[in-house]
Amino acid sequence: MYGVNAERLARAKPDVLVMHPGPMNRGVEISQDVADGEHSVILKQVTNGVAVRMAVLYLLAGQKAASEGGAEAPAPEGTKPHGVSALSSRR
Repeated sequence: MYGVNAERLARAKPDVLVMHPGPMNRGVEISQDVADGEHSVILKQVTNGVAVRMAVLYLLAGQKAASEGGAEAPAPEGTKPHGVSALSSRR
């Protein structure tokens, strides 16, 4: 009932962009012809979204970006290296 299809897209402005972050239900949310059509930037959006999420997770994991030089950032104060229990220093 609310899906984007060719009929609905025809009522939009000529320079409309069809976007969806993915995953999408083809044929339910967006029809096949619209998802793969000339107005769609869905595949670019999904591809870029994956790259951005990977970069954010990499930085959140304590790594430096390649442009910052070096492979690793120092661990935040009070943290233990991976595999070392936080309780081990209290015993």
